[in-house]
Amino acid sequence: MDDYDVVVVGGGPAGVGAALTSAKLGLRTAIVERSTMLGGNWTNGYVLSILGGYTYDGSEKIVGGIADEIVETLLERKGTKGKRGNFIPFRPDEMKLSLSYLAAKYSITSYFGSLVVGAGVVNHRIESVKVSGKDGMKEIRAKFFVDSSGDADLAYYATANVSEGKEGAGWHQEATLPFRVGNVHEDEVLLFSREHPDLISVVIRENRLERLRVLKPLVEKAKKTHELYLPHDYSEFFFNTSRRGEFVCNATHVEIKDFKSGIEVANALNDLRHQVMSSLDFLSKEVTGFADAYLIDSAPNIGMRETRRAIGEYVLKRDDVLKNARFDDAIARCGHPLEIHDPEKGVAYVHLDGGDSSWYHIPYGAIVQKGVDNAFVIGRCLSAEFDAQASARVTGTALAVGQAAATAASQCIRAGTAARDVNIRALQASLREQGAII
Repeated sequence: MDDYDVVVVGGGPAGVGAALTSAKLGLRTAIVERSTMLGGNWTNGYVLSILGGYTYDGSEKIVGGIADEIVETLLERKGTKGKRGNFIPFRPDEMKLSLSYLAAKYSITSYFGSLVVGAGVVNHRIESVKVSGKDGMKEIRAKFFVDSSGDADLAYYATANVSEGKEGAGWHQEATLPFRVGNVHEDEVLLFSREHPDLISVVIRENRLERLRVLKPLVEKAKKTHELYLPHDYSEFFFNTSRRGEFVCNATHVEIKDFKSGIEVANALNDLRHQVMSSLDFLSKEVTGFADAYLIDSAPNIGMRETRRAIGEYVLKRDDVLKNARFDDAIARCGHPLEIHDPEKGVAYVHLDGGDSSWYHIPYGAIVQKGVDNAFVIGRCLSAEFDAQASARVTGTALAVGQAAATAASQCIRAGTAARDVNIRALQASLREQGAII
């Protein structure tokens, strides 16, 4: 049986933040990842930006620490040009390479193609996780576990105490399949935007096209003529990934009622791929500058925004987010609005009461798995109400929360305490020493 100090379930942004921090603190660390790469929705779902590292208006940096090391590594590999507005766009393969490099640098063991399918719990402690892989079933032991699976898999197997969907309604946020296009003639797009400001809006930085949005009148017209298949949205949003003429689009949407059903997910992916090709055909015909554009690729996997959520010592609430809550047990900041992709109403943003330069705290209690002494829940499956998760799930926040979970695990292991009994002042001090912003 393999044995570690910390096992991280899921190698997405939150899990990467946790694993890198754990290993840097001298703990024997492993990641159990169902795909064949680190990065989660960054690299599998083509969420090709670190969002949430700044307030929503981009005026203040609110995430530091391990996030800075990842960005520096990306810059060295020319996978990003750094901050653009309120986020940091990047190219997917450079992110894959950067995370692989960092995992090797800090001697993290990665179990790829592996899925956690059970947990051994004794006296409120997880002793091991059962992992299914190509080599069959195995058990992996650890002193502490971090659930960053996105689907609260470990929380479900360890406690069966999870929430799912919109309270009282049951529906989930829609899923997306982003895609990249190349050979976009930026100068022609800019000219088209000046001639047709009612059809397309752009953001220009350093004399370059940074972002563009094909607006509702043009999209709606194409949909009415049955030329564009885009069931759940009325705009097409693109941003530059750091290379001239290369943009990523995240306009596609599909409703998934049961994320656990392989058949439903397969059907959803087929629908999304239809949307991708229809969108590209529409752009090449209707938007000047896209005539010679081509599909580079679409995301390897479907991008889920919300599935199961764990139940922690504290459940982050909608009002905590909107009213810019401050907590004594704060471990991270977030300034993202509620971003809800409703299958009936479309995409809606609800901004924080303090405005787009404001932020709220993520409390430590929201990442401590209730009823388990040695488990944390982070990323999009942290303990939160549906609406609160629609803000706190962004990847910059996920990195910060992952760093906090690993730092707390380190302190608990050394002190011999349960997760809920951590010395919060010592935890906060350690996070600040690591460059985190609280």
